[in-house]
Amino acid sequence: MITAQEFSEGKILLIDKPLQWSSFQAVNKIKWAILKHYKLKKIKIGHAGTLDPLASGLLVICTGKYTKKITEIQDAPKTYTGTITLGASTPSFDMETEVDAHYPTDHITPALIEQVRQQFLGEQVQVPPVFSAIKKDGKRLYEFAREGEAIEVPSRQVFIYKFDIDTTDFPLLHFEVQCSKGTYIRSLANDFGRALQSAGYLSALRRTQIGDYTVAEALTPDDFVATHIPDLRKPIILTTIIEQFPLQKSVNDVYGEHRRQHTKPTKKAIDVRAILGRNEKKKNSAISREFRAFARMFTPTDKAISLTLLVLFVTVITLLALQLNGQPKEIMIEVTTTPEEVITPLLPDTPLPMATDEAATAKTTLTTNAYNQADPQLKHSADIKTLDEIMAERTAQEMASLKEALVTGNTPTDLTVVPQPSQQPNTSLAIADKANKHTLVKYALAGRNGTIPNPVFTCEQDGQVVVIITVNEAGRVTKTAIDKQASTTTDDCLIENSLRYALQAKFDAAPNKKEQIGTITYIFQKKR
Repeated sequence: MITAQEFSEGKILLIDKPLQWSSFQAVNKIKWAILKHYKLKKIKIGHAGTLDPLASGLLVICTGKYTKKITEIQDAPKTYTGTITLGASTPSFDMETEVDAHYPTDHITPALIEQVRQQFLGEQVQVPPVFSAIKKDGKRLYEFAREGEAIEVPSRQVFIYKFDIDTTDFPLLHFEVQCSKGTYIRSLANDFGRALQSAGYLSALRRTQIGDYTVAEALTPDDFVATHIPDLRKPIILTTIIEQFPLQKSVNDVYGEHRRQHTKPTKKAIDVRAILGRNEKKKNSAISREFRAFARMFTPTDKAISLTLLVLFVTVITLLALQLNGQPKEIMIEVTTTPEEVITPLLPDTPLPMATDEAATAKTTLTTNAYNQADPQLKHSADIKTLDEIMAERTAQEMASLKEALVTGNTPTDLTVVPQPSQQPNTSLAIADKANKHTLVKYALAGRNGTIPNPVFTCEQDGQVVVIITVNEAGRVTKTAIDKQASTTTDDCLIENSLRYALQAKFDAAPNKKEQIGTITYIFQKKR
């Protein structure tokens, strides 16, 4: 038994490759056995010279550090035995393809065969078969051949050391040849048939020696595993159990047989029998067979792409659902004030008067009915009018009253005219006339209602200003700051008015909340 260290340090394994096996299959069989038995993750392994699937014989496999000797072994002379069938030809020069032509062999005599044999000894110029793994322009020659594309195959120099022929089974010529590296025995068979003024193809081939290594010392892949890695052989106990308990019998049947024979089956035997029975049942299930047939219709790549698309689809649907559920439902309310309420807008240096609790509660005309975004259940009346609508209604009422007074001749007693001195214009009225009252206000403060003063401003710009507020337990705004990311304007006038009026906001008292963070949003609109 070879150890894992020996495989890693380097071993030369002589394998007798079976017919119909590729060289890769033989190497992979040995590699898998080594990795499986010694529980290795990887191992260096390779062979010194390919053998076609239609050929059998010696395959030298190197492991570990001995893989460096592969080139040296490949350069050594090789010995083959085989059979040449005269009188017919194939495109591949062997039995891989069907016979495409027949030729006469009556004129071929043992003397002619010997004469031609002598011509094939020594240095030869050989053209490899088109059905070969030689590369040209980055492509294998057999790929050109299978596509039906004609291609010129370059010749090469080879050397034939020995070429013995047995004509006993003519037109089958049994031979043994010793040749140099790169010699194609298929081409040798084809060239030999043409030299006999007939044709020939290789019908059997076996490699018996490479350098000093002979096939007599080699083992088949299965024999090698059984000899040097015996732990991978099928356990005898499992074979015995399968033979003792046919798969058609149930566990109860097994107990019944042993009861009649006055014996008792082991628990291990019953467990294995039950497992085998379940596996066989699944194997014979029609549904399982149909499912396996359906699964075989798709390649692993198709399955991977389908699974990826399914995961992406589920992810997109989940993200959309989360986004829709998380969107806030905003209600915008436009708040207006009447001219009596617009006295004079605050100038930059004028301190804003502090409103008392009674004033904040009673004088609702100076405050907005802004809604709290933190309360999604809040509903608002639709009977909200803009300043222009209110002014138009009041003007219409006053004009109607004045017209009625003029018609009846009854002048209202409360109608007085107070002249303004020309030298002292009323700047307050002028400023008030320029004041802009079109402001939308909303706030967000969880669990608390508030009264927000409506800004009266003379700013020329419009836009949205979001003020971050800090509210104490008494409901007073103690700190203000501008949320620059949420705001859409950098106008100093709008920002200053927003900060001033935000400080006058009054909210419900909350003794359990010493400090609470919220926002007040002012959406300033230009005067229409």
